Amino acid sequence: MPDENPSTLFEKRREGRPPIDVLGLVGGLAVFAGLSFLFAALSQLSGPAVETGISPQTVAALQWSGVGIVLGILAIFVYQRRPIGWYGTLVAAIAGVIQAMRIDLPFGLVLIIYLSVPLVVLALLLVRRDMFLRR
Repeated sequence: MPDENPSTLFEKRREGRPPIDVLGLVGGLAVFAGLSFLFAALSQLSGPAVETGISPQTVAALQWSGVGIVLGILAIFVYQRRPIGWYGTLVAAIAGVIQAMRIDLPFGLVLIIYLSVPLVVLALLLVRRDMFLRR
């Protein structure tokens, strides 16, 4: 078990620019964060115009905005090579695998692509864990 106290989770590991594969991961997280904010804005345009109470569009916008905020923060922490970025992205990738297996898609190309993205992120995180964690 690693000897990590909470204060070391936010420490930067090295100065300078990270390797190209980590930059690709940061770019992917930033793109997905941007798409989440786009979905949040577009969700307001769907559904009926008049509803009583809290509309489903507002709930969807809040959910997509939350995802965008989390992915944006993870992109910053991964770029800075902080351990909290590694742990957070690991949890997000595992949640992505669970989400891909949970939805009702027939086995095909869409499911393979939807499942392969978080699996590639998991593999990259496991290969580059020494960069984020002191081991």
